[in-house]
Amino acid sequence: MKDINRRAFIHQSAMVFLAAATLLGARTNAFAENGGKGKPNILLIITDQQHAGMMSCAGNKWLKTPALDAMAKDGIRFEKAYSANPVCVPSRISMATGVMPCRLGADDNHTGSAIKQLPPEVDANSMGKLLKRAGYDTFYGGKVHMCRSLVPRNAGYDEYYRDSRDELPTACVEFIKRKRDKPFFAVASFINPHDICFAHKAHMGQKSNVMDLYQKAAVLPLDELPPLPDNYGIQQNEPSAIQAHLSARATTPTSTMREEYDEKAWRINRWIYHRLTERVDGEIGRILNGLKKAGLEDNTLIIFTSDHGNMDASHRLASKGMFYEESVGVPFILKYKGSIPAGQTDRKHLVSTGLDILPTICDYAGIDIPEHLLGRSLRPVAEGETVDDWRTYVASENHYTRMIRSQRYKYCAFDDPDSKESLVDMENDPGEMRNLVDDPEFQKVLAEHRRLLADWSKISGDDDASKYLRKDYIQR
Repeated sequence: MKDINRRAFIHQSAMVFLAAATLLGARTNAFAENGGKGKPNILLIITDQQHAGMMSCAGNKWLKTPALDAMAKDGIRFEKAYSANPVCVPSRISMATGVMPCRLGADDNHTGSAIKQLPPEVDANSMGKLLKRAGYDTFYGGKVHMCRSLVPRNAGYDEYYRDSRDELPTACVEFIKRKRDKPFFAVASFINPHDICFAHKAHMGQKSNVMDLYQKAAVLPLDELPPLPDNYGIQQNEPSAIQAHLSARATTPTSTMREEYDEKAWRINRWIYHRLTERVDGEIGRILNGLKKAGLEDNTLIIFTSDHGNMDASHRLASKGMFYEESVGVPFILKYKGSIPAGQTDRKHLVSTGLDILPTICDYAGIDIPEHLLGRSLRPVAEGETVDDWRTYVASENHYTRMIRSQRYKYCAFDDPDSKESLVDMENDPGEMRNLVDDPEFQKVLAEHRRLLADWSKISGDDDASKYLRKDYIQR
């Protein structure tokens, strides 16, 4: 296990959070503000493998997500939200701790699950423990998929309900409605639309829990299936590291699908993904309706996100673990009636769900944000304050990639020295169809993003940075 670089944390805090600390200091305690509401209840809803475009409120015409649409209508939806690592375990560990996952040894699902013990300051200040110490009744329902220290029974949760599907809403609402003299903190962690991982088995005629959906899709006319995405083609000058890490042995054999799927096969796969997303939206709707019927909607902060996305046929790819938008970009919505103005769509602020959710929760709950956290509370942004010093880039990572997403560009470096880096102009090429790393006109931009990665590696204490930094930037 890797140690936390405390000097790096303190350095980042001094550099990035000075103005944020001033804002927090200017506020009174969250327990006594917000128009006399008092300390808010907090509901965190997490889906699995839902990319940011999988909501009708995001402009997707091939599905209907009324629950999420209503939440976005009553709150703020962020369009530049990114997972700290685009696979389940590292992403979930990061959200629960507010720490970049690779700093804890969680660079993929296997290493993340194998962590035996977290550093003491991280363990003591994980999400459930912080909220429990702050006087909240705590509940965790659904998928966990984290290391031993963060399973609910070890992480500050009073109650744990295992089901992550149709039974979860009932259990969550029963907890929410319970009479109490303190606020509640509830996590509802749904499995879907993760079942898209089993669609290839259905395609092959093998036993699959989405076989019913596959059979329905297979007989539909082509014009009733979602079309291929605009960025269905393989990226020009795509780094070799991407293809090298595609697996033919996984449950979703991405390399096989990239080579063998025709248009109809991909469109059937997309139809299934859309229906699974509608299914989980219905489950989320049951919780939101229960909250409203209990008369608790006005005093509850609701946070919605997903652990990572799904490639959804973009670049002829499936599944996750990549740094294309469909895999690393996630939906992110905040709603708190009377505090967060309704109907906002934020296209400006770069959000790290791994780093920013925990500070945001702390801010609303009146908890001092632990000094080792690198993230920032989104409360001032959500509530319409002008935040002039917001971050200029956000980072993501896994066992072979480091990503820097600035306002205009996305840069990725890989641990394979023979692979190209990638640089994409997200403003003019949102589908990421052209890698500009060899373009003479973008060499200054490339150098700047190499420097940003070097700076972030120091700030975040990335001990593996030398694998990703070009020689000129290692000592800077």
